[in-house]
Parts: sequence; structure tokens; C-alpha cells
Amino acid sequence: SDGKKATDAQSDQDQKDASIGTPNKGSLFVAYLSVFIDMLGLSIIIPIIPFIALRFGADSTALGYIYASYNGAQMVSVPITGYLSDKYGRKPMILASLFGSFIGFLIQGLATDIATFCVGRALTGLFGGSVPIVNAYICDTIPAPSRPKYFAQLGAVIIFAFMFGPGIGAGLAQFSLETPMFVACGTAGFGFILALLAFKEPKRPRTNAQEEGTRPAPKPEGETSKQALHVLGNGTVEDSTTFSRQDTEDPAKPEYKTPVRFMYAIRFLYALAFSGYIFYSGLLVFDLYGWQALEFGFMAMGASIWAVINQLSSFVLFQKRFGKHASLMVGAIFMASAFLCISFWGGNIHSFTGLPLMIISIGLLGIGVGFGNPSITSITSRYATKSEQGSVLGTSMALRSLGTTVGPLLWGVIYSIQWELVFQLCMAVCVLMLILSIWVFYLNKGLPEHIAERLKASVELTDIKTVKEEGTHDEVTSLRNENKILRTKLQMYEEGKLAVIDEVLNKDAIDALAVPVQNGHNGQIQ
Repeated sequence: SDGKKATDAQSDQDQKDASIGTPNKGSLFVAYLSVFIDMLGLSIIIPIIPFIALRFGADSTALGYIYASYNGAQMVSVPITGYLSDKYGRKPMILASLFGSFIGFLIQGLATDIATFCVGRALTGLFGGSVPIVNAYICDTIPAPSRPKYFAQLGAVIIFAFMFGPGIGAGLAQFSLETPMFVACGTAGFGFILALLAFKEPKRPRTNAQEEGTRPAPKPEGETSKQALHVLGNGTVEDSTTFSRQDTEDPAKPEYKTPVRFMYAIRFLYALAFSGYIFYSGLLVFDLYGWQALEFGFMAMGASIWAVINQLSSFVLFQKRFGKHASLMVGAIFMASAFLCISFWGGNIHSFTGLPLMIISIGLLGIGVGFGNPSITSITSRYATKSEQGSVLGTSMALRSLGTTVGPLLWGVIYSIQWELVFQLCMAVCVLMLILSIWVFYLNKGLPEHIAERLKASVELTDIKTVKEEGTHDEVTSLRNENKILRTKLQMYEEGKLAVIDEVLNKDAIDALAVPVQNGHNGQIQ
């Protein structure tokens, strides 16, 4: 009877998951648009910053302040935005983000000195926290197995912003240096109105504090109906709820906190390395080949188109076959290779170290970014509970902002010493990112959700040994018992009846599974 109830409950949960498999298309479009506007604010100014600094009479230090003001403000606001979106909802924070961007772009367009311009950039960054909100929205509305596809789409939106941003900025600057800011201001205003009318707040799980007043009273001692069993190494049996990382509200489990911390470090390293290309490739092609903003805009556009193609096609296919962790490792390898190639740029534009090597470098970087960025977000989100998605992803985005804040200041100093060293160090950062990715993969294999995989492998191994019947009669009997207990454990785990599985098999554990647990309430067998 209880088994049938458990099966029905699982079926209901499957239907519930299926019902949220596709988010509201209008809301998803508005969510993507808000991210596009925020990223556009970062990218649209890249090709015109040197000219703005020159008009305001700024030196190289002030130029670094312009680069860092946006990202520094975003670094402070993003984790707060994630927390507020968990508490007050996704829609209010999406609206606040778009309205803040509208005001920030307006101030930049009206600025007459470097200080006012930096204030506008900082205000835009302060309200530019839509990425973690949209990441959390995807987690609210999409089951975990389908999220990589939507994270890839979100990453493509970001890349599109960086693709069109420099080109838009360079093109509009032909009218005036203020024109790109006013266009971005109008886009943010349009996005605010659209979000107000079309974005729908998703249903989200309630937090512990919200559950406090509605949680049912604990059952009397000995009553275990509708609860799973912990089979411990010493053979004892405990009551427990069915284990699922996405359902649990315990954020303090060390086996999940450690991978999250490593993913935070990887996010920072990724942003630090990528900022070397984003902020200084334009200056590099100007110094080496005399290119202006228009040529650099075409170069950035080509790189972004290639990255989008990879992110929406080869990344999706690769991660389905080999997994998110392998995708992250591949992204780090390609990014490191790209920075190594960039460090050899130079000579005549028509020589191999000129345009041909530039195309190779940008191609490698496009693959690396297309694989790496969505993998980082997807892997980080899987280690957070549902009610923590906004906070965890917000912290991750704050570290991205830290990387893109520290990056231009650090690389600017190094660039003045030796430009090759900038990209060689970016390569070293990517190698470190690869090492951490491998370590996260190692930690991931030891997490509870991979118990079933290890059990299946053990069942197959004991199947082979049992068929061969090698050894004495007692040894064969022991193998058969071991095979039986493994199959029982696997079945119970897959049915959600077993929460903790000790991998050390002993007689006490076998006996614990063999003895039925009597329900003190109504006499039924669990």
C-alpha cells in the first residue's frame, strides 16, 4: 500500500516537473532583454572610451576608473539583488534593474566631465544585476536536466550584447559620442515598459522562514509512515525524508559548500582572463596595426558570432554527451590556447602573425567562451537549493564583476610594461581554471546523487563474479548475498526509499535491510 502511494507521489512529482518544463515565452523574452540591456551598457562604450577620456582630458589612470566604475558597482549590487529577488520576487527586481539602467545611461549622455560620467557608469552597474535574477528565473521554471539549454541561450544573449555593443557604439559615435548613451537609455525605457506589462512572476518554493508557520507537527516516536530509511554502516535504521539536493533546505552540507566555493573561484578566474581580451584587444590592434574603433567593432562582432554558434550548437550537443564538467574543462583549454596565440600577434597585418593568427585566436576564444560561460552557471546552480538560487548565482555574478573590475586595473599596469605579458598571464589564469575544474569534477563524483551510479557498477561487477562462480562454496554464497543486497539498495534508492547508503557492506547492514520496520501507528510494513 505504501509502495503504491510512493509510486503515485513520484508520478505526481514527474507531472509537476513536466508542467514547468517550458517557461512563459513572453516572460523569458523580457528576462533575456533585460540581460541584453545590462550587457549592452558594458559593451557599447568599449570602442569609444579612449575618445571620451581624451575629450575630458583624462589620463590613463582615469581611463581605468571608467572601465572599473561599472563593474565595481555591479560587484556590490549583484549579490544583494539576488537576495532581494529571492525575498521579494523576480519581477520587482527586473523592473528596478531596467529603470536604474535608464537613469544611468541618461546621466552618461548628459555628462560634461569625467566624474559625472563615472557616476552614470556606476549607477548603471549598480542596477545592472539582471543576470542572477534571470538565472534564478530559469531555475524556478525549468527542471534541472533542461537548464543547460536555457543557460546556453542566456549566455548567447550576453555574447550578442558584446557582439553588437562595440559595433553600435562605434557606429553611433560617428554622429556624436553621446548618441550611444541616449540609444541605450531608450532601449532600457522600452524594456521597463515591456517588463511591466509582459513579465509574469514565476511560482517559487517557499523558504524555511516561510514554511515555519505551516510545517506539520512531528510524528510520534516510532511512526515512520511516508518516510524513507537511513541504512547506516553499523546496521542501524533511521527515519528520514527522501534525499534530493534540489528539495533540501539545508545549505550547510559541506559536500556541497566546497564545490560551490570552487565554482566561485572559477567564475572569478574566468572573468579576470576574459577581461584581458575584452578591454585590451582593442588597444592592442590599434598599437600593432593602427586599427580604429570601426575595425575593432568588426573584429568583436566576428568573435561573438562564432561564440554564439558554438554556444547554441556544439556546446549543447557536447554537454549532453559528456556532461557539464567536461564542457567547462574544454572551454578552459580553448581559452588558454587562444591567449597563447594572441601573445604572438605582431608584424605585418598580412603575415601569419597578423590577420591569419588573429582569426585562429578569435576562433579558439569563441569556442572557449561558448563552452565555459554557460557551464560555470549550470554547474554552480546545481549545488544550490531552490530557495538559494538567486543568492548563490548572485554571489557568482558578483565575483564575475570583481574579476572584470580588477582586470582592467591590473592588465592596464602590465600592458604599459609589456603587452605580451598580459595575454601570457591570461593563459596562466585559464590553466588554473582548468585545474580547479578537474578538482570540482572529482568532488562531484563523490556527491550523494552519484550513489546510484556507483551501485550500478557494483551490481554489474558482482553479476560477473557470480556467473563465473569462482572460489569456494562459501565465497560464491557471499558474492550472491552481496549482489542481492546491492540490488536491494539500488532499487530502494531509485524508488526514493533510501536516503543514505553506506558503501561498506557488512552483515549488520544486510540484516538491517532484511528486517522489515513495523509502523507503530497502523501496523503496516514500511
